[in-house]
Amino acid sequence: MEEIGEMIGKGFGIWRRNINLCIPFLLNFFASMLVIVSFLAAIFLVVTPLIDMKSTSIQNSQDVQAVQDLITQMEGSLGSLGWQSILMVVLLLLGMFAILSLVEAFFMAGAIGMARQALEKGRADTGVMWSSGKKHFLNMFISTLLMGLMTLSGLVFLLPGILRLPRPVQAEPVAMGMLITGFLIFILYAVVLSLALAEAPYALVLEGLGPVQAIRAGIGFFRYNKFDVLILWLVVAALSITLQIIGSSMSSGNTTTYPLMSLVTGLVNLLVLVPLSNLWWTRLYMNRKGILKNDEVKDPW
Repeated sequence: MEEIGEMIGKGFGIWRRNINLCIPFLLNFFASMLVIVSFLAAIFLVVTPLIDMKSTSIQNSQDVQAVQDLITQMEGSLGSLGWQSILMVVLLLLGMFAILSLVEAFFMAGAIGMARQALEKGRADTGVMWSSGKKHFLNMFISTLLMGLMTLSGLVFLLPGILRLPRPVQAEPVAMGMLITGFLIFILYAVVLSLALAEAPYALVLEGLGPVQAIRAGIGFFRYNKFDVLILWLVVAALSITLQIIGSSMSSGNTTTYPLMSLVTGLVNLLVLVPLSNLWWTRLYMNRKGILKNDEVKDPW
């Protein structure tokens, strides 16, 4: 069984020979952008005919009163939206989030499939991305939904503080203290849950499990491999934070370079950090579960 440091080093070596491991994440990004733009355009088409802004425009408004009149008119127009239009906007938003989740589930399953192929054969191709994505995307979507609901259930820790708030809401010391405490407990709960479920998507794809079985397998894996999961989680988090700090420091105080550095850090994240961390998580699960044998891996060393 590999030590965690050895596993990280070998995973980096495999990644260097398989730069195409970033393809699922790039495709996920572009597909998600296409979905968002399409749905926002649809929402715009639903709302725009109901907003009459012909009589006044910001370009023709030269004083404060004219701008205030414009804002008042916009509020009145938005307030005149019928319940059918509001329902349509809500349905479009829900549809957008559902499709985004399905897209992410497809490419996440494909990325794990490519990582497995890279670890077992030394090389990965995009064909396995499509086959793995088609096979597991629905179960991945359901498991992601269940894990999201498990995280949101932690909001119950905020209820004691919310119930103690006076009506109308005021900054009452005891209630605010309970609310802050509940929020901190919720953050701790979310972090522990993210650690416990970190390997659930990998169990789903690598062992062909269903959504509930994958969540149970992820929790079971964490029970017996707490240290390794924690170390890898900290390594990935530290690399991500370091990348953001470097980008922020290089563009600090310079509005011209900020968009460029944001683009560079985003590309580094998509092209390097995300596929590399996916490879590490895949290798950890396969190694600890005995799916990946040390003598099977064709490392480029």
